[in-house]
Amino acid sequence: MDVVTDNIFSIQLALGVKALLNLSVIGLNWQYMHKSFLGYFCISLAFLDLVHIVNFSVIYWLTNFAILGFHITIYHIYLFLQISTHTYSILHWPVFIIAGLDSYWTFPFRPLSLTRKAVYAASLALVWISAIMYVFFISNYDSEDSFSTMEHHSFLLKSQCASLSLVVLAVITCVVIYCRSGFLSLFKSFRGESYTEESSSFFFYNLDLDEGYLKKPILTYIAVCFIGTWFPFVCLQSVIMVFRIDVLPYLELNVPWLCFLNSFLIGAVYWHLNQDIAGLKHCEIPDGFCNWIFSPNPDCIKKALPDATSVTVAIIITP
Repeated sequence: MDVVTDNIFSIQLALGVKALLNLSVIGLNWQYMHKSFLGYFCISLAFLDLVHIVNFSVIYWLTNFAILGFHITIYHIYLFLQISTHTYSILHWPVFIIAGLDSYWTFPFRPLSLTRKAVYAASLALVWISAIMYVFFISNYDSEDSFSTMEHHSFLLKSQCASLSLVVLAVITCVVIYCRSGFLSLFKSFRGESYTEESSSFFFYNLDLDEGYLKKPILTYIAVCFIGTWFPFVCLQSVIMVFRIDVLPYLELNVPWLCFLNSFLIGAVYWHLNQDIAGLKHCEIPDGFCNWIFSPNPDCIKKALPDATSVTVAIIITP
């Protein structure tokens, strides 16, 4: 029983750290969280994690008690956690796809209307209900497995996080290879400066203004912005994939991971639609990590200098 108790305590500790991390990220980026479907999902995920911690703590400290005739024991902690693990493990791809469609359909981003809020709330309810229904009625979930889980202290399942992470890292690698010339010139021209109390990074880029090459420098801008912001997280995901580190499914689905996917999707939609970048200054981009405002942009330079074939521009990154 002491081993089981210690295992429950470690689970509560892991969930507590995850909940604290989720709340910290949401609190620091609250102005962006309620502007997209993925932001709504992050808030719901953080709320459910808090509910889990409260429920597990009550069961753990009361040990054996009854509610409306139902006898609650420590076994139910494993039962609830097993259900959460199965549910979280199948949500990565559905949430990623829905968030991508949301970014595509709402780009360029505008203030959230009451209709969109209602759509987000309905979509959120549909996603969670569908996931739970899938776990109970379609998947191979068996509540009896919770007994073996309690004995072997294992919650490892085949999660969608690994496949999604592999796809995202593969796309990032392809972009870096495709824009390698732009990256090399940027890194060679790197210069750091400090103004007042803030430091800035300067990159100088030789921009080819030929009509067929405008999308490549835009992609380079986006890649530098995304990778420069999320480089530690990209390295972490790479280490997990290369060394095949097992991460528990109920920990894999977290707010920082979803924010990473949000930046990735915004960058992808940004480049695919090839919008007027300067026009985004008046948009409410639902991303609290990457600064997607680039000025001047290739289209504006092309219009301002119609006879020029190339021009050197500076990319300034500030914290």
